[in-house]
Amino acid sequence: MKPVILDVDTGIDDAIAIILALASHKINLLGITTVSGNVDVEKATRNTKRILKFLNREDIEVHKGSGKPLVRPLVDASEVHGRTGLANQLEDIVVEEELEETALQFLEEKIIEYAGEITIITTGPQTNIAHLLTQKPDLSAKINALIMMGGVVDGRGNHTPVAEFNILTDPESAKIVFKSSVKNKTLVGLDVTRKALLKKEDLSKIKDPILAGFIEKLTEKYMRRHFNKWGEYACPMHDPLTILYFLEPNILKTILKYVTVETNSTYCDGMTVCDFDNHWNNMPNINVAIEIDENLFKEQFIELINNIKIEEIK
Repeated sequence: MKPVILDVDTGIDDAIAIILALASHKINLLGITTVSGNVDVEKATRNTKRILKFLNREDIEVHKGSGKPLVRPLVDASEVHGRTGLANQLEDIVVEEELEETALQFLEEKIIEYAGEITIITTGPQTNIAHLLTQKPDLSAKINALIMMGGVVDGRGNHTPVAEFNILTDPESAKIVFKSSVKNKTLVGLDVTRKALLKKEDLSKIKDPILAGFIEKLTEKYMRRHFNKWGEYACPMHDPLTILYFLEPNILKTILKYVTVETNSTYCDGMTVCDFDNHWNNMPNINVAIEIDENLFKEQFIELINNIKIEEIK
C-alpha cells in the first residue's frame, strides 16, 4: 500500500474521489486535508467528515486547512455543487466541527514520517500546499509525487474562457507550487477530465444499492447541467481521475513541459500556460496530462467503486 494524503475542497466530485481512494487496496490513506474552493473550508471539512461517516471510515484523520486564497477573496462554486457542496446530500449526518487549522502541521509530520514515499493528491486550489512549501521549502525534496487536478493547457476554461476553477480560485498559490522543487508533479486538467464521464446509464453498474442511490442523487443536478450544455446526461469525474491515474498511470498520456500560471491579467487571469514548443527555454517542471484512455477509465472506475459495500448510513 502506498501512502497518500488527499487535499480537498469537498464538493460533488471530491466526494467520489474520496470514495475511490478508500475503495483501493493499494492506497494507505494517511489522512485528508481541506481547503476553501468549491465551498468554504468549514463546509469542505464537514462534508469530508460526513463522507467518511457514511462509509464507516471515521478512522481516517481530517485536518482543516486554509480558509481563503493566498491574496484574493474566495469565490466558491456553490452554484455547481449546491449550497452545502454535496448537492444537499448527507445533511442528516452529524459530525464534530473542526475549530483549528491543523492541515499544515499534519502535512509536515506525515511528509517527514514517510520521507520519499508520500504522494499528495490535490483536488482543490493549491493554497495549503503553497503555504507549506513557502514556510518549509525543505519538505519539497521529501515528497515523492504531487498529483493535481487543475488547469487546462490546450482548451477552454470552465470558469472563464481560459481558466479552470481550481487554478483561478488561487492562481498565486498554483504558481508557487508549479515553481516548487517537488520533482514529480503531474497536472490532470480539463484537457482529460472533460472526457472522464460518469454517464447516467453507468449508475446501474454500481452494485451497492445505498452507494448507487447516493451517487445518483449527488450527481443529478450536475448531470442535468451537463445535459443542458452538451446534450448528454453525464458528470465529468474531474477529481476521481486523479485517484485512478495514481492507481493506473496508463489511463493518461502525459508529457513533461514547463507550465506556469497567469496571475495579473484582465482577460487571462488564472490561465495555465504550457510552453509546448519550448519558446522560453525553461526547465520542464510538470507532467501534463494530454490524452485519456476513456475505456480504461470507465473500466477502472466501475471496478474500483464496486469494492465499496455500505451496510447502513449512520
